[in-house]
Amino acid sequence: MKIVLDAMGGDHAPGCVIDGAARAVESRTVRADQLLVAGPGAEIRALLDAAGLTTADVLDAPEVVGMNESPTSVIRTKKRSSIVLGMRAAAEGQAQAFVSAGNTGAVVGAASLVLGRLKGIARPGIAAPMPTRSGPCVVIDVGANIYCKPVHMLQYAIMADEYSRGALGKTDPVVGLLNIGEEEGKGNPLIQEVHALLQASDVRYAGFVEGQDIMRGSVDVVVCEGFVGNVILKVAEGLATFIGEQVFGALKVHPPRPEVGAAISEAFAHLDYAEYGGAPLLGVAAPVIIGHGRSDARAVMNMLGAAQSAVTHDINRHILERLAQSSGKTVP
Repeated sequence: MKIVLDAMGGDHAPGCVIDGAARAVESRTVRADQLLVAGPGAEIRALLDAAGLTTADVLDAPEVVGMNESPTSVIRTKKRSSIVLGMRAAAEGQAQAFVSAGNTGAVVGAASLVLGRLKGIARPGIAAPMPTRSGPCVVIDVGANIYCKPVHMLQYAIMADEYSRGALGKTDPVVGLLNIGEEEGKGNPLIQEVHALLQASDVRYAGFVEGQDIMRGSVDVVVCEGFVGNVILKVAEGLATFIGEQVFGALKVHPPRPEVGAAISEAFAHLDYAEYGGAPLLGVAAPVIIGHGRSDARAVMNMLGAAQSAVTHDINRHILERLAQSSGKTVP
């Protein structure tokens, strides 16, 4: 197995990315010789050697993509960037997965145009694992596609179902459709059409769920439009950060007993995006893991773990098999 790691992706690249790779190797998440690290060749080689990752390979990519650059212009004008060359390496079989904490739009665009979509998939979707009372819940889509058709959301459900089974170990995932209420008849025409498609599909569909149901863990997969999902994700991240600041600020003023402080820290660790590393872009021809722009070394380590898991469990093969079983209901 080879995994392309975009060394230039994220607010703290490339040093933090290389530190994350070193942590992944130290924890035996991946081996150094499984890494194909994309970025300016001489600089990345020096950083890898300094980190002890001498057997990692370098993909020389001299152009850097900024976090705010237009995705379409990146693909057209920065063909020697770590994102475009890394995605091309995966498309040509030099690697089996791609990992980046860089410009999300550029990663999604390059994955769709350079790597290509899985046969039968109309639109790829970003599937973000979110913490709940009963383990991670996959919310899809959280930003890849803000203009959805019913078939897109049906396919999101199927893809996230298979990802939950393979990568997250859920034996029989329960799928919910995000809505403004649980009652029949609620929601706009799009939601009503998707509701009917999911009822007729082979996923274990539980019907409508509301925003608060995500954290309750009542379902394993929540399907929504990319615009709504992105708002949910960022509100959840901001709320977790705010609550953490308030709690730990109070603890500095009124320090608890050591065992209580340790328990609180452990609880808040489950709310940290770094715990899950990144979100898979489902529906493209090889596993692609997209990380938060603020990703630290621990997040990069877990992103590599997510990529390794997606390849090991052959998520794409299972998605294609499910699509074949449901061909009449999933062809756009």
